[in-house]
This record gives sequence, C-alpha cells and structure tokens, in this order.
Amino acid sequence: MPPPHRNRDTRAAQPIKILDVTPHEIVALKPAGLACELPRDPSADSFVRRLEAQGFSGLRLVHRLDAPTCGLMLVARTAQAAAHYGQEITARNWHKWYVAQVALPSVKANHLVGPHKSYLKIEGSSARVVRAGGKPSFLDVTLVTPVPNVPGESHFLVQLHTGRLHQIRVMLAHRGAPLSGDIRYGGPPDRTIYLEHAILAARPFESSEWRVWQAPPHPDRTQWAPALSDAVDAQVRALSTQLAQEPIPILNATEPAVPQPR
Repeated sequence: MPPPHRNRDTRAAQPIKILDVTPHEIVALKPAGLACELPRDPSADSFVRRLEAQGFSGLRLVHRLDAPTCGLMLVARTAQAAAHYGQEITARNWHKWYVAQVALPSVKANHLVGPHKSYLKIEGSSARVVRAGGKPSFLDVTLVTPVPNVPGESHFLVQLHTGRLHQIRVMLAHRGAPLSGDIRYGGPPDRTIYLEHAILAARPFESSEWRVWQAPPHPDRTQWAPALSDAVDAQVRALSTQLAQEPIPILNATEPAVPQPR
C-alpha cells in the first residue's frame, strides 16, 4: 500500500510545467502546497515568482487556487487579456472540473452525486455554510469512485460553477465528505490534501475558438481508478465537441477584474 501522503518538499522550487503559452496568456500546472502569489513578499517562493524566474513578466492572475490545490492555472500576460478573462469569469463562461479525495467510502458517498447549492460566508481565512447572509455557491458532483489502495476514501469529480473561497472543501465537508487531510474543515489528519483542477475550458483572448485544457499526470496526483480516468477523458471530448459548435461573442473587456480564490 502506498504511503497516505507524499513528500512535496523534495520538489521545492522546481520549474512550473507550462502547458500552453501565447503572447496573451499562459496555462500551467500549479504544484500543491505552493501559494499563487505573495504580494507582501514578492521575492518569496510562489507560483507567479517561479514563472517570473522562467522568463515571464507582466503576469496578472485572473483566478486563484488554494495553496493545497494543484492543477490548471490560466495567467494573463496583458491587461487586455486580464480584462477579457475577468468578464468571462463574471459571466460564468468558464467550464471547470476538479478531482477531490474525500474521507468517505464510495458506497456511502454515491448519494452525493448531483447538483448542490449552499450559501457561504467568509470568516477570516475560512468559509462556512450559513442559512442566510452568504453568497450562493453551486457545484455538481458528477462521479464518485473508490481511491485505489486507500480503503474508506473516494475520489469525487466535481464541476464547479462558482468560485468562492474554499468552496469545494467546505461544501463537501458540510455534507459529510471532508477532504482527506483537510483538518480545517473536519478531515482526518495525517494525510495530504488532494484537490486538483483537472479540466478547464475557456475562450482565449482574441481567439475565434474555445480551448479545453486537461491536466496531464503529475507527481501531486494520487492514483485514479480507471473509471475516473475514463470519465475525465470523456468529459474533455464532450466539452470539445459541444464548444466547437458555440460562437465566440465579441466582448468589450476594458477593466481587469479582481481574481477570487478558489
């Protein structure tokens, strides 16, 4: 049986893997355990700092991932591209799927497949589900599979419709399925959180076609069951077919939006 967590310190300061690059944007893989950026200390290690060390400048974050989260990040390289993506995110035109490892066996977790809505309120650096006064937050659990060689844990394939702070983590925990290792939200300790942004579809700046990006296998990914791998591949194919038939609207993007953490 593999160890319940992985030693990420051995990969400290390794270069960021670039999946796509144009004059307007970069799509890359953020490692788990790495902050997106640290504005109070720009010289400290972060996703943006490593990209700058690889020769990129003028970078603008249009979305964020929590430090424990790994996977796809799209970074704008110009103010115009940042404004475009800010409008697209506000209009909920991005398509995003995540894989989460939760501390619940699949036989008990299958009832969570389907759409979910919660109202989330931010309190300090955490979020919680409230009955009133919070922001409406939406996600779909589209698949539950057992985690190979880890009894009692499951992988969830999650389509994220809104991007609130810690949304997937707190909404799943509220439903009795905390992420393994996520002690902030009631997950069991002695594990490393696994939450991966695995699929992203977006309208690139000044492009006439949609793009669908799929995160390739990488060291932060836990082993997937074949059913999960097949489902992710099938979702990418379905998205590519669906979006190829949709026209690209002309947007008047003028002001970059403030990115919200996922």
